[in-house]
Amino acid sequence: MMMSNLTAVIFGATGGIGQAIANILGQHGINLVLVGRNQDALQRLNENLSQRYPQIKLNNICCDLSEQQSRDDLISEISKLNCPINYYINNAGINDFSLFSDQSHEMMEQMMLINVVYPLQLIQQIIPFMSKSQPSQMINVGSTFGSIGYPGYVSYCASKFALKGATEALAREYSKTAINFRYFSPRATDTAMNHSNVIEMNQKLGVKMDSPEFVAQELYQFLQNERLSYQVGYPEKIFVKVNQILPDVVSSSIQKDLDTIYEYAAANKTF
Repeated sequence: MMMSNLTAVIFGATGGIGQAIANILGQHGINLVLVGRNQDALQRLNENLSQRYPQIKLNNICCDLSEQQSRDDLISEISKLNCPINYYINNAGINDFSLFSDQSHEMMEQMMLINVVYPLQLIQQIIPFMSKSQPSQMINVGSTFGSIGYPGYVSYCASKFALKGATEALAREYSKTAINFRYFSPRATDTAMNHSNVIEMNQKLGVKMDSPEFVAQELYQFLQNERLSYQVGYPEKIFVKVNQILPDVVSSSIQKDLDTIYEYAAANKTF
């Protein structure tokens, strides 16, 4: 189905998943506002998309999520778009695979700020620019680790659990408006965000890693339904459900892998 005269803002557009999302939305005729912190990467993505999908409108906005002035500039640029936003996709974030005893206080703080606090502040400011004439969607891209606490990712889990809870609360608070707040949860994905030793650990544990293109396809399908949240992939879908009602079962499963997780998390300390 081709969707025309719709506009999507993609925050974190230059990452692996972000680029794949931009491609699939462009393929379906959705105008794109690409947001990322690397101006050169944004320009390359813009040029690639304009060649592949000349029928869509493209805008770049450079924004470093960690900088207050940069976030203010983003809101200023969005206010100049002169078109309502139909989809706002928050795909920005950081992770850190390390044992809790090795993680710095600075990293813990940055994880919460980049993954939760700053995105929520931006959402609050962007809400007035969302489409009022037809239902619009604000999508927070989370993680399986927003539903399952996993060793080596304590702070990351904390941030993604918080983002999921905030999304659920926003969905209920704005349920009488045209804005739908939704949570999209990829599982392990093969992107540059993951260090090579994380990929090696996943292979050793038999953890499937999806391509960014597959994740983007799943997100596009998610946009077509009305579910509040969506978990990508099996057996993760099952584990998430089981963890809600029988967490000890999931704990026992993870415990079998602890020695391998410890090994790779400790090795990650040297990188």
